[in-house]
Formats: sequence, structure tokens, C-alpha cells
Amino acid sequence: MKARAVMSAAVAAVVATAMFAARAEEKCPVAENYRGHENIEWSTSYAYGLTDKSSKLPRVLLVGDSICNGYQGGVRSRLSRKMNVTYWISSYCVTSKPYLTLLSVYLDEAEYDVIHFNNGLHSLQTPTADYERAYQAALELIRRKQPKAKLVWCSSTPLTDAAKTAKCRELNAAAERAVAKVGGIAKDDLYALCDKFDRKSDWRDVYHFKAHAIAKQAEQVADVVLKALAR
Repeated sequence: MKARAVMSAAVAAVVATAMFAARAEEKCPVAENYRGHENIEWSTSYAYGLTDKSSKLPRVLLVGDSICNGYQGGVRSRLSRKMNVTYWISSYCVTSKPYLTLLSVYLDEAEYDVIHFNNGLHSLQTPTADYERAYQAALELIRRKQPKAKLVWCSSTPLTDAAKTAKCRELNAAAERAVAKVGGIAKDDLYALCDKFDRKSDWRDVYHFKAHAIAKQAEQVADVVLKALAR
């Protein structure tokens, strides 16, 4: 009995160590989230075609925020009968304490052929150096958990407010530096696409776009995802 107890304790210790290690790899590298909370934090996900006749198709994971929520429907329509889509959208900055843990949940949900990754418009109050470090950690987590997936970085879109757009450009540059450090990541430059849009007729508020502009975003995202799949 004593030997069994010792063995059980040893097994429990191994399991606890493994769980701790898993949590450690998902821990945000930024000690303090200066952005803090938004008044309402939110997180939403959908995974399509997990068990039906289309389940054998390649799968893409779209990660982003409400901008991604705008174009995900158009992307699914354009990828119909070619790829299945999972998307996770949230208000959390990459420096938010739960971000890597939440991301990990969706990385564990399925095996992905392509991961299209964006985070930024909810990070406009975040120090750029902290953002860059946390962004790199998110990309590295994706690589560890989904080593076979083709990874695409998606730049954050401009806004109608000049000061916010300047910070967006700064964060995009920081994200691109993180992308370069990780290496082997394709680029979907939604910023460049949307920067050509008319600020008066193509946006419906400071952040979000009208339907005709969203359709152009969806077209570009779907094309980039298919090109990544073919690499």
C-alpha cells in the first residue's frame, strides 16, 4: 500500500508539473497590462463543418476582432466547398492576461491547415514595446501548437480618426517586427487595402466598415488564405 501511495504521489506530481508547464507556455510575457480592461470584454467563436460531409476539407482559423467578424461570413462563402472555417474574435489585447489561454483553446480545437492571425484595434492604449513582445509570444504559441499550419499575419485596419490611425500604424510595424523574428509567415495587408477607401463613404463609424468595403476585405482574405494553403 505504501509503495502504491508513493507511486500515486509520483504520478500526481508528474501530471501537476505537466499542467504547470502548459500554463507557463501560455503565460503572457508582459508583467503588467497597462491597457487594463475595456468596459465590456467579449469573446466569440464558431467552428463550421466539424462532423458533416465537408469535415475532411482543409480548415482555416481566423483570429481577430469585430473587423474579422465583419468579413468572416464573406470568407466562408468564398471558401465554400474548398475549406472549412473556424473563427475566434475577441476584445482582448495580446497583452491581456487571458489572451494566450483563450487562444490556446481554439488552437486545440482542431487541426488547421492555415491560421490567419490579427490583433490590434483593441490595443491602441497598449505600450508598443509590450505589444510587440506579447505578439511574438502569441505567434510562437501558434507555431508550437499547430506546427503544420501555414501562418498568415493580417495587419490591422486604419480608422477615420487620424491619431488612432497613427497608433494603428505603429502597432502594425511592431507586429511586423514580431513576425520577422518568428519567420516563415505570410502577410495579408488589410491596412493597405483599406487605406485606399474613402473615409466618408466606406466607414460606418470610427472603426467599422460598410458592407461594400467588408466585401472587398473578405475577397482579399479568402484569396490570401487559398494562396497560403497552396504553398
